[in-house]
Amino acid sequence: MPNLSDLQLFLEAARLGSLSAAARQLERTPATASASLKRLEEELNVRLVERNTRSLRLTPEGLLFRERVAPALALLEDARHSVHFDCADIGGEIRLTAPVDFARQWLRPLMDEFQRQHPQVRFSLLAGDTVRDLVSEPLDLALRYGELPDSALVARRLLDNRRLVVGTPEYFAKHGRPGHPHDLLAHNCVIYMSRGRAFRRWSFQRGRETLVVEVNGDRLCNDGALVRDWVLDGAGLAYKSELDVRKDIRTGRLEPAFRGWAGSPAPLNAVYPGGGPRPVRVRRFVEFLRERLDRVQAGGKTG
Repeated sequence: MPNLSDLQLFLEAARLGSLSAAARQLERTPATASASLKRLEEELNVRLVERNTRSLRLTPEGLLFRERVAPALALLEDARHSVHFDCADIGGEIRLTAPVDFARQWLRPLMDEFQRQHPQVRFSLLAGDTVRDLVSEPLDLALRYGELPDSALVARRLLDNRRLVVGTPEYFAKHGRPGHPHDLLAHNCVIYMSRGRAFRRWSFQRGRETLVVEVNGDRLCNDGALVRDWVLDGAGLAYKSELDVRKDIRTGRLEPAFRGWAGSPAPLNAVYPGGGPRPVRVRRFVEFLRERLDRVQAGGKTG
């Protein structure tokens, strides 16, 4: 059976795309790392990587092996923590990605609170509106708005949420408040873009009536936080997640454009890369997020 040290080296090299970088990360010599990888391939009787002097690439067998081994090592790490720490404590790294606006307003203070409760936990956060590939990237968790289109991923609902059109009181005083979604055609709309696609088609529902309005505007951006900033500056109207503008509405900085029309659903999900067991620290953090966001839904504070 392959030893644990060789498996750790293989996973780190796969994550970093470099055997020498993995050796430095694990505080091993390049010769030791090379021997470790060679020994693993000989024990498995299969080639796991194609490598040159600068980088390495996983073979199809290497990709499959990494997919199966990574969860097993995560379980071993949890077992190690359970031996060395009190059962109420957890530790290790949580690697996650989240939309910028949500990360700045809600996730950052929740991460801080979770670390105060569990000082042994470390976070690596990639804040961005790009939808990252959880299968190929070394991530434990993604926080995403919307329904889950990829059946290779597993999601857990954290919060029900919808989109709505918002603007500043000053904007409405100057340009008028739309009484119907079709009135948006006469307004400047700040448009969000993702994966090269501009989301100009804004959908609405009132009772059993549904409609879609294709809006226009002079600003287009792939950063949801910047879209919100432009709206706060009075540049126009935006179709935002209600969670992203909840604090602004509460303080009066922004107002919903419509009261009778609901935007499209945008539930917040915790998304995992495929099946298999999750590290205890990840499960605990997701439970913590759900409990705190339940307070938000009920109108309370997160902390």
